[in-house]
Amino acid sequence: MQTEILVGLIGFSGAVVGAGGALLGGWFQQKHQAAAMREQQEAARASLLEERGRAAGEKALSELYALRRHLNDCELRPVPEERQPWRVIARGFIDEAELAVMLMPNAGEVQSRITEAAGLITETLMIGREEARQMTDREHLTHVHKCLAGTLEAIGALSAFMRGDPLPEPGRLLRRHLEQHQRPHGGVP
Repeated sequence: MQTEILVGLIGFSGAVVGAGGALLGGWFQQKHQAAAMREQQEAARASLLEERGRAAGEKALSELYALRRHLNDCELRPVPEERQPWRVIARGFIDEAELAVMLMPNAGEVQSRITEAAGLITETLMIGREEARQMTDREHLTHVHKCLAGTLEAIGALSAFMRGDPLPEPGRLLRRHLEQHQRPHGGVP
């Protein structure tokens, strides 16, 4: 009888060890699957943010290139009728570009640079609007070229960011604009 009890205890111990191993294995597997699921979700979220950021960047670049084409068509006076009111149209392009850039995740430096360039362009458009009637052809061309310079600053910074390159240093006009407004590059007013 002792042998039977001993065999029973050994069998029972084996069953307990087997059940414990199965439970422990199931627990480890569940933990591993949960971690893998979290990694997949984080990767999907990061991919979605990257896609949204790329789409917003492409939209902003599209608006900036449209602004550049518009300004090129507005260099000569009289400005073509289909480009009138040219300052309002230009302001629409820069506003759309600035809005699109603000939707880009993890893009604080380029957002700041685009905002600075937009400030230069907008200020130039506003000053030019007030003086438009008395403005000579040369002054008009200077205002358009200043807007073009701001546009090219924005295009250069955004293009570098989207390529993953460091942002270029601000150009002469943008630096002067920032100095006049007493904001260090990347700073808040």
